[in-house]
Amino acid sequence: MPALSRDQLKKAVDGALRVRKKAKIPVTHPLCVYSVADAVGVDVRFVGGNSFGGMYVRDFGRILIPSRRPPGRQAFTCAHELGHWHFDHGTRVEQIDLLDKGGDDDPEERLANVFATYLLIPKWAVEDALRRRSLSPSRASALEFYGVANQLGVGYETLLKHLHYGLGLLSSQRLTELLKDTPKAIRETILGANPPGHLILADPHWHAVAVDLAVGDAVRLPDDAAWTGPVLRHAGPCVGGQRADAVRPGIVQVVSPSTGWGVFVRVARADYTGRSKYRFLEDPDVDEPS
Repeated sequence: MPALSRDQLKKAVDGALRVRKKAKIPVTHPLCVYSVADAVGVDVRFVGGNSFGGMYVRDFGRILIPSRRPPGRQAFTCAHELGHWHFDHGTRVEQIDLLDKGGDDDPEERLANVFATYLLIPKWAVEDALRRRSLSPSRASALEFYGVANQLGVGYETLLKHLHYGLGLLSSQRLTELLKDTPKAIRETILGANPPGHLILADPHWHAVAVDLAVGDAVRLPDDAAWTGPVLRHAGPCVGGQRADAVRPGIVQVVSPSTGWGVFVRVARADYTGRSKYRFLEDPDVDEPS
């Protein structure tokens, strides 16, 4: 696949930074891409199924995201479609296979992909996330990179490839070594056999954004983290902290008394469909899993 020209690369990066500025999000901060879309006036909706990768509907200024795609892929797709919106491209329907492989040779698709990468994980945000955790790209473990990817709202592999190909912070050898550890294997290392499909590692360095989950997901929290209410359920100790399972839609504040750190955890219904801004509303009809 041909690379973008220098002018096109600059256009994509500048566009991403302009959208961050319009949404009033510093370039060093992680972000919730759905909140960014809302801030710039783009309607994002989750729709049933996973037969397509995503869609931008120009006439309505609307983005459609399949509800059954992995969280990191959903976020990247939303950012990609925001690129089409920002550059005033026409209506687009993304094919899953092409989106997962980085898009096709269409210049507008490649422009939107680069825009999405620099919206979600600009160099300054990546370096800040590593610095806060005293991590070096040359020495950080797969588990540590997984946690950084969680906070930045992207997939583990997406972060690693951007560190190597986009930012030049990861050698080819390190990239190959780290990609041997799959997200599933990392989750099994922390939680044991049969982990949930999605696990977020939230630590006292997590800042600026909430921890977003769906019913059935899990989060690793510090040992002394505490909360009240039915949104999260204590699920015992795990490697590096304690496990909490997301069992009901809603929002809860988690606090670690020893560090003074706190974070809001937001839980959506599993395979939620509807407008993104309403996905964490409490639903009295959702039963806690047995």
